[in-house]
Amino acid sequence: MIPVYAHRYLPAGRGTWRHPVLSIYQTDIIIYGTDLAEYINHEFTDSHCSISPDWTPPPMVPFWSEFL
Repeated sequence: MIPVYAHRYLPAGRGTWRHPVLSIYQTDIIIYGTDLAEYINHEFTDSHCSISPDWTPPPMVPFWSEFL
């Protein structure tokens, strides 16, 4: 996990891009943005984040994919 801000993290991965930003606090794990740009827009502006139901995360570390 790569720390981004507070308890927001990017799953580490090599040769891939557009990983979702995860909010991880104790046992609570949620998606805070489908990628870093969307997360920054959601976190630091007044816009609301709405993730499409048909969105699928890119390949990443298998352990984290199970939570998404």
